[in-house]
Amino acid sequence: MKIVPIQTQDLTKAILSQDYKARNAAYRALYQSPVVEGKIREWAKQYELRDKTPDDVLQEAVILLDEAVRHGRFRGESKAETFLLGICKNLIRDSSKKVQRIVFKETIPDAALHAADDLADHMSLKEETDAEHRRDNALQEALGKLSDKCQEALRLYYFEQKNMAEVAEARGLANAEQAKKNVFRCRESLKELIQTNPILQRILST
Repeated sequence: MKIVPIQTQDLTKAILSQDYKARNAAYRALYQSPVVEGKIREWAKQYELRDKTPDDVLQEAVILLDEAVRHGRFRGESKAETFLLGICKNLIRDSSKKVQRIVFKETIPDAALHAADDLADHMSLKEETDAEHRRDNALQEALGKLSDKCQEALRLYYFEQKNMAEVAEARGLANAEQAKKNVFRCRESLKELIQTNPILQRILST
């Protein structure tokens, strides 16, 4: 495997960019990093990793990092390499679980952002239950019945956690106030859609 020199600052910037080629190149560089590989193998031995190989762990971690980027859970406060290693350590410690997403147990202190071991202790890799899976699917189905503009507005605000000024910029609106009105109208449309569908209501309330 070819070793790609890792420039952590550039990698973080590339992963957060809208350029999918730059993101893919950054993920490839992380995947091929001897530092990342070495730490994973060290933890695999320390925690007696079973049922997975270190390579499996790294592949899962890169997928979870990409999901964290897309849903606004990674915003570049720590280096991408550090965040990825934090995920890897949790995957190894919880290797028997089917991990679906990353949550944070508490506010992360600045000091913890610079070391994978410290960051890992503030992360929790959450296993998705069948009920949660059904809720997510039902919500996505409901969102799919809204207009493309409403889907985008709600995705930007709720899933990517953009502020109203950022939503306005992404949607080509004049200002944050217009974005706020737009998000409110779309949220009301979604609420009305759910209220008129008893099956959807029941799934989302479980």
